[in-house]
Amino acid sequence: MILRTYLIREQIAPFLFSFSVIMFLLVLDTILQQVDMILGRGVDWEVALELFFLHTAWQVALAVPMSVLAGCLMAFGRLSGDNEIIAMRALGVSVMGLITPALISGGALALLLVLFNDRVLPDFNHRARLLTMDIQRKQPTVAFEDRAGILIDDFRDHQILIGEVDERAGIRDVVIYKYEATGYPLTVTAEEGEIRFAEGSDDVFLMLRQGEIHRLDDEKPDLFVTGAFEKLTLKLGEGGRKLSRTVSGYRNDREMDIGSMWDRVRTYESDADSIVQASSGRWSALITQAVFGGGETRPEHPSDVIAFRRVAGRLSSDATLASHKRRQAGRLRVEIHKKLSIPAACLVFVVVGAPLGIRVRRGGGATGAALSVGFFLLYWIFLIAGEKLADRAVVPPWAAMWTPNLLLAGVGLILIVRLSSRVR
Repeated sequence: MILRTYLIREQIAPFLFSFSVIMFLLVLDTILQQVDMILGRGVDWEVALELFFLHTAWQVALAVPMSVLAGCLMAFGRLSGDNEIIAMRALGVSVMGLITPALISGGALALLLVLFNDRVLPDFNHRARLLTMDIQRKQPTVAFEDRAGILIDDFRDHQILIGEVDERAGIRDVVIYKYEATGYPLTVTAEEGEIRFAEGSDDVFLMLRQGEIHRLDDEKPDLFVTGAFEKLTLKLGEGGRKLSRTVSGYRNDREMDIGSMWDRVRTYESDADSIVQASSGRWSALITQAVFGGGETRPEHPSDVIAFRRVAGRLSSDATLASHKRRQAGRLRVEIHKKLSIPAACLVFVVVGAPLGIRVRRGGGATGAALSVGFFLLYWIFLIAGEKLADRAVVPPWAAMWTPNLLLAGVGLILIVRLSSRVR
């Protein structure tokens, strides 16, 4: 019991260190990918932090198995390098006895990760997708100060050209092209004015002074109409300062828990079976018409070529629709198996990482990190390739998602067997 506790405790620090480094790299990568969108849309820092926080869910789901692999490599590498493994073996502890504590901790992490992937990850993915869509729909905050002499087209139905912008004096030499829903567009010119944001809303108004309005007459296009004004207020639209939040009940396959996905799978398969059954009835009727044409109870006239082609076309469309339903069910099955296979990789990486760490001995953290990245990349390549093949119904979903685990587990078992035989 003391030895088991010691071996588990030795893995905690390497695991936490690996988890911190991996999470830092994943968060940094997300920030670099999202920073252009966030800065370009004028998003508040609170919203940016919320988006990054929501992305941490899928990062945790990836970081935990990677950290288990790196932690095992570093922990058992240190024990082997300090000859503690040899001392334990001299006391009669088998290789499996050394690895069992790591398997227990890896199994506990796998169970927690299954719950995390099923309960927490779908909600975070759902909220992250909605928030990203809201940010992408948000207009950039209108900045007039740096756009003097530049055509501003951020507002719907308005194009604005400002000659001079001054924070105190306002704007000067304003030309506005306004497109009307009906009729010809009009041109508004003004000597001066100011920009105002409405209180309690995100609307932008132009308060113009000393200007003119030019347009063509709607009934007589050859007649040009001009009017002067002392003051004129134009509502341009939203200024892009506020973020409109979307509420949606729709969830894709990465935003549903396992129970919801199983319900959807059963629905898709039931729909596909109903379509196939109805199509079989139409096919039987078509064969009957072709072979026994002329009966009074036939559903279609055998000499009607158009009707024959119509039924044949319906059969083809039914087959396509049924195949589409089954592919949708298959994609959901892939996601279900993925929610289970990735946590199970915690156990697989223990089986691989522990004997590999014993063999590399004093390789240090750099060797452990390199081996961790290499094995995880190999695992991830197999997982992504399997997912693509399963989505195209080339391989069964279970085979696509569990093959990487089985392959790496086989490699780990070979390492354990060779290590046990070498020690003897």
